[in-house]
Amino acid sequence: MLLQLLAVAAASLALAQPSLSREGPPDVVLIIDAGASMLATQDGVSRLDRAREVAVALMAEASAVALLRSGAEAELLLPFTRDRAELLEALANLQGGDAAVQREEAVALALAIAGGAPVVFISDDPGPPRAGVQRINVADEGRNVGIVALDLGIGQAFVAVASNHPRPVSVEVILEEVGAGLLARSTLLVPAQGRASISFPLTRDGVLVRASIEAAGVENALALDDVAFAGRSPLRVVMDQDEPSLRRALNAVPGVEVQVSGTAPFVAADLRVVTALDPDRLRSGSAIVLAPPSASAEATLVADWARSDPLMRFVDLRETRVALAPLSVAAPGAPWWQQGGETLEAQGWRVLARSADLRPIFAVRERGAELQVLFFSHPSQGDLIYRTAFPTLIANLVEMVQGSGRVATGTTADDGSRLLEPGLARVAGRGVVVNLLDERATRLPAPAPDDSGAQAPVWVSVNRPTPVAQWLLLLVFLALLIEWWPWALSSAQRGARPEPRPGLRSRG
Repeated sequence: MLLQLLAVAAASLALAQPSLSREGPPDVVLIIDAGASMLATQDGVSRLDRAREVAVALMAEASAVALLRSGAEAELLLPFTRDRAELLEALANLQGGDAAVQREEAVALALAIAGGAPVVFISDDPGPPRAGVQRINVADEGRNVGIVALDLGIGQAFVAVASNHPRPVSVEVILEEVGAGLLARSTLLVPAQGRASISFPLTRDGVLVRASIEAAGVENALALDDVAFAGRSPLRVVMDQDEPSLRRALNAVPGVEVQVSGTAPFVAADLRVVTALDPDRLRSGSAIVLAPPSASAEATLVADWARSDPLMRFVDLRETRVALAPLSVAAPGAPWWQQGGETLEAQGWRVLARSADLRPIFAVRERGAELQVLFFSHPSQGDLIYRTAFPTLIANLVEMVQGSGRVATGTTADDGSRLLEPGLARVAGRGVVVNLLDERATRLPAPAPDDSGAQAPVWVSVNRPTPVAQWLLLLVFLALLIEWWPWALSSAQRGARPEPRPGLRSRG
């Protein structure tokens, strides 16, 4: 009876969903700044190293921890976890070097996942106070000098250097052509906490250059801004037939090397020019595919073109006359230059220009980093080659294949890696140069004027309720089991004892 009463009482308490309370450390969201200035070192220790040390100390005083990286984009490295080994590994693998730091985006993401937990931003420039965010400033008084600008003009290269030193510093500026060696070098005096520039002559355009500085005997905390790149890498073009107008247009683009070879469809090249070949039979790579000259081609005017397409920038085709082969869409096995725009679009091509009767004149197909362009009119037929639109179109095509853009450190490359050092890379299918070139990072954020941003936060213990209903239900089960067990044992024993036979009496 007592066991049954205990089971009923425990079941009644379980229905009330009681909990036990205890004081304990809070959950914490940590944001680590991954900006380029966090790589500045003093006495062999970087600001990012100090941020890691602060984060480890905070983890030891917290319960569950979430970890975010604040760089070119806000990134959640780990959701809330109590696995210290996992947190330490994520901290060790966190890399800095991003030119841009999206601090507000990182704080907004942290507050969204915090659920009321404290948010701590560890940075050398954590910004102004924010509600619900505690700041820890890990900046020091590091001194630095670095390249903040590199531009190539006509026949010259321009380099600018900035410094945060309290006195003038002298640095050696070195200019090299990538793969070819030294171009020039000169000494540059940079004023105290100022900026100076220098120009170098270039004997030829269309080169890829590397600028660097050497600061002997000068404190230089950040290595990331000691090197910068500009220009284009050479582009190798192979043609299967010598088409003079096209070859002249290609040679007019700086950095392009043109070669004529009958094996153009099969040799390795940055860009191939082939005639009358099915583009699907080409080996991988970018290509210009020309329709063959045709005696039956019909002269027509260009009626419309895709003015907003990058390939057609500054290309004016008004009153341009071309020669197009008659359409044979219905004929099985018709060559590509006799197919209509609808057929091409179904195969992934984008028509860039059309005649008045909607026949395609140019079409382009992009396959990842590869670019294929179809010319439905051979350059030798029509007046396109006599207009500025033709070399402009070829220059646009070369630029898209070759790449001439620049991106900042922290950009994501085509292979998914984060570009954290100056150099060459491919982004969105184009060759680019990667640079820091951020004067604010070169000058290095300084420590906070007071200690308000440099002190570790003091955690306030939080009330952590622990539900006990499941334990009460377990008690109900154990009480009923204990109550049932003696009865079951007694019943088994009675079943094993033999019953006396009717009519027999005991002699006792």
